Amino acid sequence: MSNPIELDVNYFAVPQLLESDLESIKAQGFQRVINNRPENEAEDQPNGESLRLAVEAMGMEYVANPIDLSKFSQVQVDTQAAAIAETKKTVAFCRTGTRSTVLWVLLENAKGKNYDDLVTFAGSKGFDLGRCQPAMQPLAK
Repeated sequence: MSNPIELDVNYFAVPQLLESDLESIKAQGFQRVINNRPENEAEDQPNGESLRLAVEAMGMEYVANPIDLSKFSQVQVDTQAAAIAETKKTVAFCRTGTRSTVLWVLLENAKGKNYDDLVTFAGSKGFDLGRCQPAMQPLAK
C-alpha cells in the first residue's frame, strides 16, 4: 500500500486498498474508508463487499461511492459530502487515488475555495487531474 496522501486534516487519498492494508489504515487512526472504485473495473481488484466486511470487522465505517468519470454527476459529489459530513479521519481510494481527489477538489470548491488553486494543490500532491477536467468542469463553482 502507498502511504495515504493528506489533502486536509481529515481526508486522505490512496490507491486501491487491499484487506492486508487495513491493519495499517486502522493503526494510522483512520475511522472511515470510502471506496470510490466501481466493482469489476479490473480483474485484480478486491471485491467491495469483502472489503466492507473487513473494514467493519475492524470497527471502521465503510462507504461505497463508485465513480465512473464518463457518468460523473453531482450525485456522486453529494454522496461523498454526506459520507464525510460527520468529522472522522477518512481515507478514500480508487485505482490510483485520483477520483477520490477529484471529489475532494469539488467538495472544497463548493465551500468557496478557488477551483484552480485546488487543482494545483492536488497536482502538488501527485494527482494530475488533467484527464478529469471534462468531468469536473461542469460541477465546478
